[in-house]
Amino acid sequence: MNRPDLGPRQVDALQEVASMGCGQALTALSRLLGRRIDMDVPETWVGQSPGAVADFLGSLGEDLVAVGVVLEGLLCGHLVLALPGRDAERLAAALGYPVPEEGGWSALAESAVLESGNIVGSAFVSAIARIVHCKLLLSVPTLVRGGGRDCLDRLVDRDAGRVALATRFLAEGETAMEGLILVLPEPSTLPALLASLDFA
Repeated sequence: MNRPDLGPRQVDALQEVASMGCGQALTALSRLLGRRIDMDVPETWVGQSPGAVADFLGSLGEDLVAVGVVLEGLLCGHLVLALPGRDAERLAAALGYPVPEEGGWSALAESAVLESGNIVGSAFVSAIARIVHCKLLLSVPTLVRGGGRDCLDRLVDRDAGRVALATRFLAEGETAMEGLILVLPEPSTLPALLASLDFA
């Protein structure tokens, strides 16, 4: 598949979608944690080759925890909640399942982060469904740990991931946590999504 042809208006529309969807997703995560979460303005990133987004995520570090869900419906693709390893440990601890200092994630700690990804994904698709007036679905979440490139390759097919809506966030508190929500829409479905937003 060639590089998606996205003009300035289409990019603006995708960024607006990411802003509304991720805003609702992080509001849900904020309620779960009981602390404020700030988010950056979403960025739309278009790669020119298969795996370009995975390579970009790989530059963020070699110790990440990521939860991915598959999106189905008018917005088809993937959503990934990615956090540096230490921040993922802080997330698990904030939810009552600390990771021991000597390492070794427990099943309960992994489950807590997995459920956080599920809550983020569910809130995101609910927000977008209200915008496009169409039901959206998401899969059971999957958790992976490791290098950024490896994590994304295990969650998203390398031939996908040519378009990414990236939203960074920071959770305030005694132990701040930062992370990234990546939405990777299937390029072939973007025309229909943009048409529903009057940005075809």
